[in-house]
Amino acid sequence: MTRISENQLILPALFLMDLSPTKGLTTAELIPNLRELLKPSGEDLRPLDNRSDDHFSQKVRNLKSHNTFEKYGYAKYNNKVVTITMSGKRFLEENMDKLKYLLINDFKWDDLKDGLETVQSTSSIKRKIEVFDELTVQEGVKKFVENEVFVRSSKLREIAIEHYSKNDDIYCDTCNFSFKQFYGNYGKGYIEIHHIKPIFKYGDEELEKTISDALSNVIPLCSNCHRIIHRNWRNPLEIAELNEMINKNGIYNRI
Repeated sequence: MTRISENQLILPALFLMDLSPTKGLTTAELIPNLRELLKPSGEDLRPLDNRSDDHFSQKVRNLKSHNTFEKYGYAKYNNKVVTITMSGKRFLEENMDKLKYLLINDFKWDDLKDGLETVQSTSSIKRKIEVFDELTVQEGVKKFVENEVFVRSSKLREIAIEHYSKNDDIYCDTCNFSFKQFYGNYGKGYIEIHHIKPIFKYGDEELEKTISDALSNVIPLCSNCHRIIHRNWRNPLEIAELNEMINKNGIYNRI
């Protein structure tokens, strides 16, 4: 997998600048804050030869040495402090829903990088993209706020439930739990839909086609398994890891 690029750091860096009371940060401040926000792993943490930096911190430093922010007009340096500009603020606001989606859902590092690259590259060519979301406990509240993200996500959820249902019931993909069997008809059709990788809808594509393509990147999970996957926000579990835990320790029924 390719290492983190400067372009993939732009949006999260602008987010951190905007959070700052002064709307600006030094490179020395950006490095640890970006680490905390993005949770890099693998090759991006490999130390550089004869340097105190690893690949990740070097890429953050390159944002200044390569004038990356100035190239897009998103931020400017004054002495050692980089401050978000009005253009950067607009870019951040336009893409805040995509950034939150990528950060909140605990995607694996390589998938997070791919997602950030998608957002940056489509913005550069003025191509519109839209996000979905994992509808869980917030779903009841979101129904009162008929925003576009909720509508898209609900449609994905409905089609995913229909796709993965068996004999008029739907089971957790890992532990095989059925809400219907456990709670009766009140639990019929309930499940949580986990996003394995980020899912985007391009503005010029039909929603149904996007959802059809997305079905391979979502799986139905019971609430327990879903929470366990996301328990360690720095290192969410792979499905195979969760299955191994269940096979070793779990008491459950197989169909």
